[in-house]
Amino acid sequence: SSGINAEWPLRPGDKKKTYLNVGSYNYLGFAENDGYCSKDTRHEIKKTGCGIASSRAELGSLKIHEDLQELVAEFVGKPAAIVFGMGFATNSLNLPALMDEGCLLISDELNHSSLILGARLCGAKIAVFKHNDVKDLERVIRRSIVMGQQRTRRPWRKIMIVVEGLYSMEGTMCDLPSIVAKKEKVPTATLR
Repeated sequence: SSGINAEWPLRPGDKKKTYLNVGSYNYLGFAENDGYCSKDTRHEIKKTGCGIASSRAELGSLKIHEDLQELVAEFVGKPAAIVFGMGFATNSLNLPALMDEGCLLISDELNHSSLILGARLCGAKIAVFKHNDVKDLERVIRRSIVMGQQRTRRPWRKIMIVVEGLYSMEGTMCDLPSIVAKKEKVPTATLR
């Protein structure tokens, strides 16, 4: 009884084999042993440490966090930005802090399950548009503004478009410039 499930097709053996891991989310190469990412990672760990081992709300921020937020804000042309570590909890737990009943989330149909869970947890109404389809997004925005909230037809307190930057399972990137351009055509008091 080696503890190996009899249903599992891979067994330890004497032969050495090379396998390709296609499920590691390593599409940016951060898990490589050598090369650009690993060299820079070692350098940064020596300079700043591995991290604060907790949320920034609990143990604070490092200078590198502040530098990154300033860089992101500059890149997107905004006065400030907030950067979160990636992860299921980040997506699922931040939407409820931003939206609630009387609000509308307009979501790309291929958003990750963490964003879908966050949308469901916040209590906002969810409208879905076709993946990366700006014309369909415009249709959903227009219809949502005209119709308002379901029973009362009152205007939405807030409307938020929820997309991912990179859809790793599909291998597509969000058409953010077009989505932002579409958002800018809607009065700012209505769409955030």
